[in-house]
Amino acid sequence: MSSRVDLLFAAWMALPIGHGAVPAPSSSDAVVAAERAWSDAFLRHDLETLSKLLGDDFVGIDGRGVVSDKAAELEEARPRADAAGPVLVDERLSDVRVRLYGDTAVLTAINTARFSTEGRESTVRYRRTTVWLRRDDRWQCVSFHGSRILE
Repeated sequence: MSSRVDLLFAAWMALPIGHGAVPAPSSSDAVVAAERAWSDAFLRHDLETLSKLLGDDFVGIDGRGVVSDKAAELEEARPRADAAGPVLVDERLSDVRVRLYGDTAVLTAINTARFSTEGRESTVRYRRTTVWLRRDDRWQCVSFHGSRILE
């Protein structure tokens, strides 16, 4: 099964530009596509894609200060039979910026996350920083940090 990142890359390559020349997406564009694919895979409970996008050495720190690793991220992305606690139902990234340092990229963005808890919805906004490494011709996230934006 192709990952969403592979599909995005294939779609990019199919775009006609100029005199038949089709440039490859920039590294910045590929990192942004990977970031968005991570969000999409999490919402769809696509553990296979998530496993490819997150490095085995992944460390995340969410807006509550909770530290997680790859295994914990995959567990959190599993579909839940119970509705106890908030469930992420949608998220939108904005103000996305990428800084490249060779095979390392630092992405910052604002994430607007919508949660459902016992039928009630709430929205939380936070700034996120992710660190991506290019490994074996693909980008993998090795670090995540989120800080809640207090309105």
